[in-house]
Amino acid sequence: MKYTRRETISLISICIGSFLIILDTNIVNIIIPPLREQLYLSNLQTSWVVNSYVLVFASFILFFARFSKRIGARNAFITGISIFMVGSLFCGFSNTYEQLVISRIIQGVGAAMFAPIATKLLSSTVTEPKKRATAFGIWSGTSGIAFAFSPMVGGFLNELWGWQSTFLINIPFSLIVIWTGLAAIKDTEKEKIPMFFKEQVLVALFILIFVFMIQEYKVIYQLPLLFTLGGITLLIFGYAYSIKFRNNQTQVIERQLFTKQNVASLINGFTYNFSIYGVMYFLSIHFQEHLFLSSLETGVKFLPLTVSGMLISSFLSPVLVNKLGQKWTQQLCLLAIIAGSIFLFTYFTIAAYSVFILISFILFGFSGAIAPVLMNAAFLSTGEKYHNEISSLVNLARQIGSIFGVVSVSIILDILANTTTILYFLVVIIFISFFAFLYLAFAYKLNNQKSGMHE
Repeated sequence: MKYTRRETISLISICIGSFLIILDTNIVNIIIPPLREQLYLSNLQTSWVVNSYVLVFASFILFFARFSKRIGARNAFITGISIFMVGSLFCGFSNTYEQLVISRIIQGVGAAMFAPIATKLLSSTVTEPKKRATAFGIWSGTSGIAFAFSPMVGGFLNELWGWQSTFLINIPFSLIVIWTGLAAIKDTEKEKIPMFFKEQVLVALFILIFVFMIQEYKVIYQLPLLFTLGGITLLIFGYAYSIKFRNNQTQVIERQLFTKQNVASLINGFTYNFSIYGVMYFLSIHFQEHLFLSSLETGVKFLPLTVSGMLISSFLSPVLVNKLGQKWTQQLCLLAIIAGSIFLFTYFTIAAYSVFILISFILFGFSGAIAPVLMNAAFLSTGEKYHNEISSLVNLARQIGSIFGVVSVSIILDILANTTTILYFLVVIIFISFFAFLYLAFAYKLNNQKSGMHE
């Protein structure tokens, strides 16, 4: 089994592109303390630096999933990486909070354009089944490496050249992606599909306004009229869309995708990202501002979590599914999140032994096995025609989980401004994970009952 030159170059291009997108999602957590110090950021401003990228990514991922079909996957890929590169350049030369947030928004637009089509590009470029399976494994492994080593890479770059370098490092690699992509990636056939612009705008605005109102909660005291108008707008949007959804008249988020098992996948994806990114956001600040570790030392300290997550999601996850099945693997991962939260709670309340942090990180890393499983579970309960749509929905749920994890920690930090912040957040994690565990059991039980009735 040997790849052609075109297939090899295409695989390199797609893998580097995915690597950069995931790297930039995680790397910012490590540079939060130097950003706060140099740009004089508050807790909520810091969370906007992290979330502006992810929020735009989440808001437009459904739109670009359809748009890529209109302009061709390769064109969307090249355009997305180009926009991401420009945003990275602006981030590296930002001198104020406002400049940095705007630059992060540009990055998010580029990431949203590329992220939904990586698997489609691989499928269209590598067509032979065995080679395609290997290509997907390489691509998944590359994404895992980006998640595993992004904290350490961020700390290393910050120590050597400052926080700006964590963004500027994207430039040469983006140029390589663009060059190799233009040279080798095979474009997909363009489809004349409707874009449903009004509905796309409605969904994006709902997400943006909802997150803004939660994150900027102080607006209720400072600008009550603006907060009231925002609340009324949300209610109108939500009510109008819910009516269309119940009547099966929506096109962007279709009702038929929301089977019980798919809803379970969405809840589990939200729960996983909410837990991991919220914990990493808080601990990055705690390690550097309270324990006085350097950014590089902080990145190294996260390795048990990120590396175990990479190894387990890439290698152990398929084994667990074969032995336990989809349901029990997901439930085991949710229990790992609960157990990891309990060990972390113990560290901050009873005994600050490093071993509790280590065990907690390994358990959180183990929960990473849920990521490929919930996507596969969603595919199995959805017709092949809608795989692109359900994939985008699962990604959307996970990104929203990341946003709310960071927002929750930021708000509690803003109110309490001490290490007890994490205790409240851990209680929320345990509650959400327990709910996800119960709903998953309910969804599969209901599905088994329906299967029995059909038989």
